[in-house]
Amino acid sequence: MRVHAPYTTTYATEGMVCTGERLASVVGVAMLRAGGGAVDAAIAANAVLTVTHQHQCGLGGDAFALVYRPGDREPAVLNASGRAGSGADPDRLRRGGRVRMPERGEVSVVPVPGCVDGWLALHERFGRLALTEILEPARVYAERGFPASPTLAAAVAALPRIPAAADYQEAGPLRAGSIVRRPGLARALAAIALHGRAGFYQGEFGERLLELGAGEYTVSDLARSNADWVEPLGLDVWGRRLWTVPPNSQGYLTLSSAWIAERLSLPADPESPRWPHLLVEAARQAAFDRDEVLHEGADGVALLAPERLAPRAAAVDPERVSSPGGCTRRGGTAFLCAADEAGMGVSL
Repeated sequence: MRVHAPYTTTYATEGMVCTGERLASVVGVAMLRAGGGAVDAAIAANAVLTVTHQHQCGLGGDAFALVYRPGDREPAVLNASGRAGSGADPDRLRRGGRVRMPERGEVSVVPVPGCVDGWLALHERFGRLALTEILEPARVYAERGFPASPTLAAAVAALPRIPAAADYQEAGPLRAGSIVRRPGLARALAAIALHGRAGFYQGEFGERLLELGAGEYTVSDLARSNADWVEPLGLDVWGRRLWTVPPNSQGYLTLSSAWIAERLSLPADPESPRWPHLLVEAARQAAFDRDEVLHEGADGVALLAPERLAPRAAAVDPERVSSPGGCTRRGGTAFLCAADEAGMGVSL
């Protein structure tokens, strides 16, 4: 019998951290071993990712989180996705010919960064370790250097030569394994660790955000926290209650996909080629009208209504690939999760 196992399953009894970057996962586990909880581990791992994977989750980005504690009826849900700056004017943008969302290079569609506010809100409510201890590993990687991942090298290759990318471009073309140092980011992480919110949204880095915002952000925008605790959005699937962050998050798509998949004839053998086909088709059908229905004020419960999802389940062809539209936009982000010995779990 031929056994093909390019990946192995990892098991643990006292906690686990899962990210897309080994350095981040190792740092998260180190927080657990130092006496921290799942939230400390998640923040520390996320901080490392802002250093090593800025192309997917930088300090200027956003954050969503679900935190479950044993015994709680439902998870605590954080929306730190940021808000449009008060200088943003839809009519002005339309008059300037901007009628479609650009994929990159347009600050007018970038909200006020919510990531740091999200960390601080999570730490205030659930943190055990000092913020300085949690952020120190990421600061060290930024200051002393880290090996570039293949995806980072590819993302940098697609950038024009701009001053903001000097950390990646000064030494010539970035290749996977090349050592990257980011002294400016190291200083920003140190400022956040020492001064909290003021270390990022005020002072040197706050001024730089205003400069980058090109009038879309104001001082008052940066003075307001972008992290809100909100009610979770839930759906019963496969005998379990699944939870996510409500809109403006795209989390409803995961719940919709699961609901649709539950109604398909999934093969008993997960190695069957029909297994990934049906799951992909469920996701495609769930997202068929995402761009039309997803916005800040969208009704998450209505988006999960059976009468809305049933026709999408019926549209899945078990043999053919569909193209329902609405779900082919490029883009991406990073996900991580952590669990500690006490049973607390974090999805971020």
